[in-house]
Amino acid sequence: MKFHLHVGLIEADTEQALEEALAIARCRQRVLARLAPNVAVLEKGDTQLVITALQELGMHPKVIK
Repeated sequence: MKFHLHVGLIEADTEQALEEALAIARCRQRVLARLAPNVAVLEKGDTQLVITALQELGMHPKVIK
């Protein structure tokens, strides 16, 4: 059994929405894994960058801790 505490998961409604969020935060190249076209695994810090970038644009992403 493995536990990965240093990663974050981003799930978007569509693949395009995920790609746009990653591009906005400039994290596209740092995706660790794609679990589905609309789901990406990133380092925890990169996940926070995406959240912050979206919030700065006036968006309100749902964050689960």
